[in-house]
Amino acid sequence: MTEPHEEESRFSSSDWSYVRRLLGYMMIHKRWFYLSLILYPLSALSIVIPPYLVQQILDVAIPTRDMDLFYILALVYLASVLGEYVTGFMSQLSMSILGQRSVLTLRTELYTHVQKMSASFYDRNPIGKTLTRLTNDTESLAEVFATGAVTILADVVILIGIVSAMLIMDVKLTLFAFITLPVLIALVVFMQRKARVAFRSVRGLLARINAFLAEHLAGMSVVQAFVQQDRTSDEFEELNRQYRDANRDAILVDSALFSIVEALGTFTVAILIWLGAVDLSTGVVGAGTLVAFIQYIRRFFVPIRDLSAKFTMLQQAFASCERIFSLLDEPIELAEKENARPLSEMKETIRLRDVSFYYKRDEHGEPDWVLKNVNLTFKRGEQVALVGPTGSGKTTILKLLNRLYDVQKGAIEIDGVDLKELQLAHVRKLYAVVLQDVFLFAGTIMENLSLGGLVSDDDVIKAARAVQADSFIMRLPDGYQTQVQELGSNFSAGERQLLAFARALALDPEVLVLDEATSNVDSATEERLQQALEMLLKDRTAICVAHRLSTIREVDRIIVLKHGEVQDEGTHEELMSRPGLYQKLAKLHFEAA
Repeated sequence: MTEPHEEESRFSSSDWSYVRRLLGYMMIHKRWFYLSLILYPLSALSIVIPPYLVQQILDVAIPTRDMDLFYILALVYLASVLGEYVTGFMSQLSMSILGQRSVLTLRTELYTHVQKMSASFYDRNPIGKTLTRLTNDTESLAEVFATGAVTILADVVILIGIVSAMLIMDVKLTLFAFITLPVLIALVVFMQRKARVAFRSVRGLLARINAFLAEHLAGMSVVQAFVQQDRTSDEFEELNRQYRDANRDAILVDSALFSIVEALGTFTVAILIWLGAVDLSTGVVGAGTLVAFIQYIRRFFVPIRDLSAKFTMLQQAFASCERIFSLLDEPIELAEKENARPLSEMKETIRLRDVSFYYKRDEHGEPDWVLKNVNLTFKRGEQVALVGPTGSGKTTILKLLNRLYDVQKGAIEIDGVDLKELQLAHVRKLYAVVLQDVFLFAGTIMENLSLGGLVSDDDVIKAARAVQADSFIMRLPDGYQTQVQELGSNFSAGERQLLAFARALALDPEVLVLDEATSNVDSATEERLQQALEMLLKDRTAICVAHRLSTIREVDRIIVLKHGEVQDEGTHEELMSRPGLYQKLAKLHFEAA
């Protein structure tokens, strides 16, 4: 089982690097950023002033019986208290708005980035892990802004102001007041290390829980069919137990730090009263000064105490930052060249030239080749079928054609131009793909078939009628406005295939790619589909993969693959006329039929 630390990022920069990167997102919303900066010193000033005013009232205004000064100081005291609440409210509000907008920008950039990642990235990373970074980790940053953890800058300004005021009033008492400060600093540094480890474990285990749930909820039918509920429940309980223990460690660190700061604050006040009483009795220190110092000490330890809570939030944030920025720093393997060429259409051919490809390496570190020196040509308007045993590389070729992966050796060319030299979006718009496992999104049937309005309603209906999907759609209560449930679960497998076929045809693609597209369609539906294909594939390049040989007998050319290599090619009649893999597969198929 993967340990939590294995979930952690490879991002090795310091905390200040995270702060600088977050500031970059905050500076996008400069108006709210500068408003917060203006409010910080005002808030600090309104907190520092009241104890000084108390000292002036007790040591100057009252002893001299200067009532005019007393009233002025009292009014200023009242104004400063009101200012403290107003500036505190406004600074918190502005920072929360700034934080939410910054997180919105960050989350959007993160989602845009993962959309650009190659299919190999998703082969390596569980969906739950990526989902955690887009949701829980970014939400952790939002909580930091919402709780005011990023107002630590304001707290630092307040602390500097308090220390400055105390030094101005009495240096000796100030030294007495901060006798416990070295102990506090040492404890905070020690706790920081403990907290970072604890919150890393929490985030790592949360990602594993999300990955487990995403996998097992999607495969619940398999879990139930093989009676694996008890085993998977035990696994999930163990993950939850580890997550609980990690949270317990984090809570212990948080509670300990808060309690230590509170205790040190009380101890410091006691020291100040004990030592200050001696100076007060000898007249060295005025009563107002001692009272002001006590207030300053209490005000000093309030942000220190709050810093401990904010420190906890920051540790969560830094743990999330490591994961978020490691994902943002993940290189885009299929990056488009700056001077990539546009592609309007395929004029002549798609060619695979000496193509070799592997998904992973074996236990010895050697490439586990799926395709080996494949040379193929697909001509415009030609209908080609790929056949062969499972694992022969048929589907891999389709994935390489629209550059979901890049080849490790050789090249794929459209009209003599390497795919890597072409604009990626233009390459993919060349194709419409119908897969064996149909994916339908939440929304209406019309929204799914039109890809969110990319295709007109009339073209969608025309395509649906061509593949004979219109008949079952119109029998639904809301027709094309029927809501698609999660993953299209309210349709049969054959109906989902027909919807996917209609979606592909509505795009009117240059190249139609069919990957086991009729495997889930019953014989009657397949017969109707074949009739539609004869008309719809006319003058259109088509590349199809199928185990049902009856669906590819009429194509222009059949390519036979085995172990990642081209074994033979020709028409159905040509391949049946000579001994070989195709003849063997065909005989097995027809005998079974």
